[in-house]
Amino acid sequence: MLATSYYPEHWPKSRWNKDAELMEKAGITKVRMGEFAWCRFEPKDGEFDFDWLEEAIEMFGRYNIKTILGTPTAAYPAWLHRKYPDIHQIKSNGQIREYGARQDACRNNPNYRKHALKIVKTMLEKFGNNSNIVAWQTDNEFGGHQSTLCYCNHCEKEFRNWLRDKFSGNISGLNDALGTIFWSQEYNSFDDISIPRDPSDQPQLRGGNPSLLLDFRRFCSDTMIEFNRNQIELIRKLSPDRTITHNLVGIAWNDIDYFKLAKDLDIISWDNYPFINMGREDIPDIVPHNLMRGLKSKNTWIMEQASGPGGWEKFAATPEPGRMRLWAYQSIARGADLVSFFRWRTCCFGTEQYWHGILYHHGLPQRRYEELKKIGKEVQVLKEHLKDRQYDNNIALLFDYDSLWALEIQPHIGDDITYPSLFEDYLQILTSLGLNADIVTNNHVLSKYKIVIAPCLHVCDKELANSLKSYVSNGGTLVLGCRSGVKDENNLIVNELLPGDLRPIAGCHVEEYDAFSKTNESMLNIESSKGESFEAKGIAEILKPTEEAEVLFRYQGRYYTNEPAVVENKLGKGKTIYIGTILSRDAIRNLFLANLDLGLLPDYSKHPKGIEYIKINSKKGNIGVYLNHNLNDIEINLPNGTFNLFDNKPLAESVIIPALDVLIVSE
Repeated sequence: MLATSYYPEHWPKSRWNKDAELMEKAGITKVRMGEFAWCRFEPKDGEFDFDWLEEAIEMFGRYNIKTILGTPTAAYPAWLHRKYPDIHQIKSNGQIREYGARQDACRNNPNYRKHALKIVKTMLEKFGNNSNIVAWQTDNEFGGHQSTLCYCNHCEKEFRNWLRDKFSGNISGLNDALGTIFWSQEYNSFDDISIPRDPSDQPQLRGGNPSLLLDFRRFCSDTMIEFNRNQIELIRKLSPDRTITHNLVGIAWNDIDYFKLAKDLDIISWDNYPFINMGREDIPDIVPHNLMRGLKSKNTWIMEQASGPGGWEKFAATPEPGRMRLWAYQSIARGADLVSFFRWRTCCFGTEQYWHGILYHHGLPQRRYEELKKIGKEVQVLKEHLKDRQYDNNIALLFDYDSLWALEIQPHIGDDITYPSLFEDYLQILTSLGLNADIVTNNHVLSKYKIVIAPCLHVCDKELANSLKSYVSNGGTLVLGCRSGVKDENNLIVNELLPGDLRPIAGCHVEEYDAFSKTNESMLNIESSKGESFEAKGIAEILKPTEEAEVLFRYQGRYYTNEPAVVENKLGKGKTIYIGTILSRDAIRNLFLANLDLGLLPDYSKHPKGIEYIKINSKKGNIGVYLNHNLNDIEINLPNGTFNLFDNKPLAESVIIPALDVLIVSE
């Protein structure tokens, strides 16, 4: 269950055994290695040296520590760059992404692709049947630093081919679908199409054709998925029966459709760095945990779990005593079967000198090492309780990469309101009520869920609209956010009243919309039917409900005071709640408690701020995980007959959870 990232190429061999011994004592059972060592594996073109890595793998095996081996294609050697000067990526403004970082090679460059697959194949021929290797990680953090998007000539050629395939060679079909008549952009041939680089007067792709830009995002995502699949095909052939994964990055970078990428992987792993919550009493972001688990609807691995302060040129505040353990248990409670701390020892050189690990640069075991040992002992106690655990959530959130990309291309209002932030607002409120939710994509089977929340289905085709209509008609409850049903699958605005194909289930249409945050009246309230007032954010859709729909909230402000803001519409056996604005968290909480059948237990809605509760279904019975993210002790109430799973002792109905501490109980 516990692992760490280790880089034997960074340390003298005389140190390796000491590190392995410390790891074993702390409960580490796996190490990840190899993902950034291409220059050592192949110091010159066609000359390979894996002996040192083989020695490290065998040494760790003697300490009962197995290896997760990474393919090294994220950072290529200098000789490859000198041999093929065009191997680098090109940014949208034409600037070269120069050699010297990572993830800076073009995946469509045929020379890079050839050499990348060659090093992977050679590694597999060497280590494919090594009994100490239990899993492979392809590459590292696909999409990091906007590296999914490349604007070089190789990508332009492949983008034209991608479009040619999509439109079956019909250039007139492309012109119609993408609206190229605007600004005289119609094409006579696919070879006329340029990759959507920055217009000269509009940096960061502003002013480009939104439909072409969305297809470019899809193409770039598909490129990375294909590159990953090429490696996986080699691994399955040459190293059978090993787990294959890739370390995704939650929602830190969103240029790849993870739902599509996930189909080729055996298990999802991802990198978790919740530094943003340092010194705060908020619950760290929940969306990455639930989204990563939702990609394959199964538990995950954390391939890089924060331990010390992170940073490159600047570094974050140091996690307080207990914070590393708290973050680790959040990962475990939300579905991680493996937690791998990054990194084992802080590096003395290179870009990540200040990305701190379990050990400081000097390599002496100190506070974080003792905290790791505590976690190691605890997970052994919890092992049988957490084995084969499940999450029988009856609430789901719909996450759609096309909608995310469309809103990044045309973000409407900005104001720090992003597509992922909408999901975080809903999940934080559900968590405060003692509830959890899956995050799934649009083609997921929805019938198992009692409630489906779609914060923004900005891009929506008829198939999805019909699926949601069937879900509601058969008894489901749909919560639908504003700016839904605006675009079709080609990123064209639908030529009908909004929310377009979703209008029959929404029970209303949008009369007009207003970016009120861009006026002097930047704040706007909505009022419930009971007279309760809450803040709305950013944008307002003025709704015109059908006669059958019920108004739940009305606007208070601007020229549409008393006009409907939120409506409820019954359809068949179910209902839809359409929200015409972006609600504050207090408003979401009020809406949910007043209008949704959440099945709350009495005390779950009374958890103090900063207490995160997660319910887990285990073969040994239900488990409750309480995480205190506050910097002070908090008293909570527990059901009668609860036992502390750390020591199997009974608990009173009222207990104190110390600051930054964890309580795991049987329920």
